[in-house]
Amino acid sequence: MIARLAWLELRQQVGGRVFWIVFAVSVLMVVGGMGIDELRVGLAEEGARVGAAAIVRTHLVWSLFFLFTAAALVGEAVLRDQLTGFADLVRATPVAPSKHALGRFMGATGAVLLCFVSVPTAMIAGGVALGLGSGPPGGHLFAFFALAVPNLLLASALFYALAGVTRSMTGCLLGAAGLLTLYGIVGESGSGSSSVIEPFGFAAVTNATLSWSVTQRDADWPSLAGELLANRTVWLGVAAALVGLGTWLQTRRAARDDRSRRGATSSSRGAGRSTRERSSPASPRTAYKATIIVTQIASRSGLETRRIFLTPAFAALLTMSLATAAAAAAAAVGVSRVDGTPATIAALATSFRLVPVVVALFFAGELFWAEREHKVEPIITATPVAGAVLVLAKFLALALVLLSLASASAGAGAATEIAMGRSPAPRAYLMWYVLPQTYDWLLLAALAIFLQSLAPNKLAGWGYMVFYLIGSLALNKLGWQDPHYRYGGYPGAPLPPALSGAHDVGWYHLGWGLAAAAMIALACMRGLPQARSLRHPPPWIKR
Repeated sequence: MIARLAWLELRQQVGGRVFWIVFAVSVLMVVGGMGIDELRVGLAEEGARVGAAAIVRTHLVWSLFFLFTAAALVGEAVLRDQLTGFADLVRATPVAPSKHALGRFMGATGAVLLCFVSVPTAMIAGGVALGLGSGPPGGHLFAFFALAVPNLLLASALFYALAGVTRSMTGCLLGAAGLLTLYGIVGESGSGSSSVIEPFGFAAVTNATLSWSVTQRDADWPSLAGELLANRTVWLGVAAALVGLGTWLQTRRAARDDRSRRGATSSSRGAGRSTRERSSPASPRTAYKATIIVTQIASRSGLETRRIFLTPAFAALLTMSLATAAAAAAAAVGVSRVDGTPATIAALATSFRLVPVVVALFFAGELFWAEREHKVEPIITATPVAGAVLVLAKFLALALVLLSLASASAGAGAATEIAMGRSPAPRAYLMWYVLPQTYDWLLLAALAIFLQSLAPNKLAGWGYMVFYLIGSLALNKLGWQDPHYRYGGYPGAPLPPALSGAHDVGWYHLGWGLAAAAMIALACMRGLPQARSLRHPPPWIKR
């Protein structure tokens, strides 16, 4: 029974858009990294492109990239019944909850492993196509089964347990960030104990090949012994424990839901028939006044803003941003001997760029699809609120979040200056950092909202945005940085004109601002997903 459920889950995952989007991106990036030096992300410059060292390193790096893929596939498999509303029907089948949960997990994990096959396949095919050869077969087998498979099993097991605890994709994404943080703390080299603690095997492989020459690394790969064997054994044991924990959580959740459902059924037996509605629903063609529309936008924006501020994901991202801003400010103040504020602002503008991108990308999808995921789209659609009001309120909420992020990072920079005996300039922080950076981030938020309005689901919208970011990084590495065709670009970016000395920046801001306004207008015209699904209203909504 478990094998049958796993096979059904695997077929469903392989038939989804996420699987093929990630598969295509992997093939393009791996082959591109073999042929273009600027795309060799995380790979060493020396050595053969298809040598054993390059094969091992590519598998390790891409196992990091696949963390969020594992979070998406495994988290979706665990939460599908809850999000679609079929949980009660599934639990009514004569299949034990533990078997059902294990089958879903095995199928989703199989999809992750199958999608990762794109990496060695792309290396072999790309090497042959570029005339470099296919590389040693033993190196491919070692890198895939001894390094990549344990890493992906650990990631899938962690997201399986986190989805059972948090019952949300946010928990899975925070788990991915936690694994990356653990990798960053331990690093890629160290003593035997630290190489065992590091979960991905980077440190163990580095220590095993530390004294090897470049030629030896290209021809051979480390043996599965010593620190590397201990590392793989420890983390496979952790993965097995996480699978057991996740299964137990799923079983306990099913039992608790069954008790709640039986209690609700027994309490409803004595209730009489519900009274009929005494008032007809409001007409969708109610005439709106300007003040009513403004009130609706303000109310919805406040609701959406609170929805973001109260999430654990935003708390984690805010903590990360404050730490990054403080570190950048401390480094800038330390090297500046004249005036610390301009140097601090320049350091913040150049180093504090990843967190706002993640906030705009992630929360654009969370906000845009919130009503459908919470199953309230019929209620929202039946209210006399235009779809454009809902979309605009979500964009304004995202704008408020990005403004608070810029203010918090500026506050961290100013506090660091004060702690180091410098006097910050509040007006400079406002005019040179908070307002310009918020404007730049809003352009990205407008693009993210627009792409979500075009996507068939939230994951596809995230995928569109990831495609844009990957393309931007590739163009940067290739030297194509002309602001005329780079969305949101301007001379001297990301520094403000007061620090970069560039001219005519305002015209670029105006042009890209108009493009962002056009995208928001198109997103408002399309409306939210539930509004599009009820474009032809049901008969009980009278015109």
